[in-house]
Amino acid sequence: MVIVPIALSNAFAAYLVWGWTSVIAVPYYMWGFMGSLRYNLFFALVTLLLLVVGKSVDKSPFRLNRTSALILLFVAHVTVSAVLADASARNNFSIYTDLLKSITYCLVMFFFVNSRLRLHAMLIAIALGLGFHGLAEGLKTLVTAGGHKIIGLPGTKMSDNNHFGVALVMALPILLYLYQYSKVRLVRLGFLGVLLATVLAVIGSRSRGAFLAMAMLAFMLMLTSRRKGMAALFVMLGVALVLVLSPESWFQRIETIGSADQDASFMGRVEAWNVATALALQNPVFGTGFHAMQSAELWFGVRPSDGLLGGLLGSAMPSTHARAAHSIYFEILGDHGFVGLLLFLAIMGNAFVTALQIRRITAHRRDLLWARDMSDALALSCFAFTIGGAGVSLAYFETYYVVVCLLEALRQYVLGQLRPVPGHLLQQGGARPGTPEAGKRLQAP
Repeated sequence: MVIVPIALSNAFAAYLVWGWTSVIAVPYYMWGFMGSLRYNLFFALVTLLLLVVGKSVDKSPFRLNRTSALILLFVAHVTVSAVLADASARNNFSIYTDLLKSITYCLVMFFFVNSRLRLHAMLIAIALGLGFHGLAEGLKTLVTAGGHKIIGLPGTKMSDNNHFGVALVMALPILLYLYQYSKVRLVRLGFLGVLLATVLAVIGSRSRGAFLAMAMLAFMLMLTSRRKGMAALFVMLGVALVLVLSPESWFQRIETIGSADQDASFMGRVEAWNVATALALQNPVFGTGFHAMQSAELWFGVRPSDGLLGGLLGSAMPSTHARAAHSIYFEILGDHGFVGLLLFLAIMGNAFVTALQIRRITAHRRDLLWARDMSDALALSCFAFTIGGAGVSLAYFETYYVVVCLLEALRQYVLGQLRPVPGHLLQQGGARPGTPEAGKRLQAP
């Protein structure tokens, strides 16, 4: 409870704790009445109150930017979708209100995150949240030689092992950035340990989607990193961990990726995707509402031929119960129609465009190399979400929208630094993160 007085005295501190309590899912680790307290709501209210009264805020004025405009358009669209939702969508408004809370957190970010220190602090908050889960589950995987079975965090958006695995993969590039840019050696080693433990936790999740996301992330890391030698070293270390600690059952499960059309689990996903397309064709603009396709009334009211993927089902046995969409893309498509999917993809594409713009802006500024590296880390986190999310229903995962908005906040900061600089700061070549030429490392709290 020591963080309570700190949060009450400083709006940005309250904002950090608000985000951290959301990611770490505090009630999951509490017992008795402590498990029923709404920590996240408390710090959200404290943050908003301090923001309104202006106490210890050091805030920037809110200006509509490309990212916030796209997010607000998406929110407006899903609001209409929620209002017009099919009556069978029983969780419609609960999921909608959760999304509104997440978007509120993201938009408040543009008041607070206006310096390098605060950008760094935001990454630490994400790392202390997702990284804590990665450390705990990774150590369990280690001591059981890969025998520990991860089931996720009940009552959260990571309640499924597949959701949990994808969320942890998103944390990996952020943990790597913090390892590179933390000043204190012990803190750096701490982030390195959490990074390796998180890789083990992804293995322990036994999620094929998370494995694919991690494999593609490793490839993109070597492709985009300024320090390709170090990137290759981390990738080889990760591969070694996989080979040494993964049980035979894990390899057998991963091998089924090559024969997906013969795997009942995968064909069940194809059936869910087909239902989502059928519902979108029936409701192309606003869809059927949040998770409406999981209702038996809508699911069994769709024939295989009604969807766009019916031809892929072949002789597969139909499901005996309604399923989740099992894909962020088909989840949005079924919930909010083709227009909703277009806005969702626009937000996603904008994130990568923003990262490329930061790369271009910092191309000849050695004093802003840290910003390029941070941008790369955030873009890789988004990339992991786009790959891993293709097989899980995680479209409303808060951390993804936080990362997207952090990219925009970083872009705004970098644009503010575009002023004449001494010639010796102009980049002549690459610089090692943390050296005086690249900018001093930050002291990690």
